[in-house]
Amino acid sequence: MKLSKSLKFVAITALSASMAACVSIAEVSGPYKAGNSIYTLDRSWNDVTPVTANPKGVRLLTLDGPVLNSLYLSGGLKEGQHLARPNSRREKTTPAWRADMGIIEQVEFVRDSVDAYGYQRVETASPRPVNVSGQRGVRFDIAAATVSGLRIKGFGQVVVKDDLAYVAIYLSPEEHFYPESQASAAAAMDSLAF
Repeated sequence: MKLSKSLKFVAITALSASMAACVSIAEVSGPYKAGNSIYTLDRSWNDVTPVTANPKGVRLLTLDGPVLNSLYLSGGLKEGQHLARPNSRREKTTPAWRADMGIIEQVEFVRDSVDAYGYQRVETASPRPVNVSGQRGVRFDIAAATVSGLRIKGFGQVVVKDDLAYVAIYLSPEEHFYPESQASAAAAMDSLAF
């Protein structure tokens, strides 16, 4: 007996939910290891990486759920690695890290990666130098919108050491959630250690 399409969808959804329930979401604080790096968190965040489709080496932390605040932390991207998982093996639009990128290209790499996360009208502004653990990098503002039109605000940071990119991105709805957690996200980025 064949199942109808809707019954198949329900069965697959139930199976996916039960599999996701087996994966634990951990509460993390203090020193947090992400690949080759350590970020010190000034408050507890939830590590939802196990239930996301992020590429290996990209962690996702949140306080209230990924739609309300997301802190992406990479642990040292190598040449050819992505911040966002490409949709297919043949897909060429999701940007890959290149060790020879200049500052503007690094900012564009993050912008295009945020676009690949599914945000709309992604813009970057105000690039400024940062010095983290003795390494120079760049931090910049990000503005975007969800598909439904919710305005998103955030900032990104790229620090390169030994041709590896340590990228951090904070995204949150512009009203309420952004001002509530931006200081904690910035403190995490400032704390990057190798």
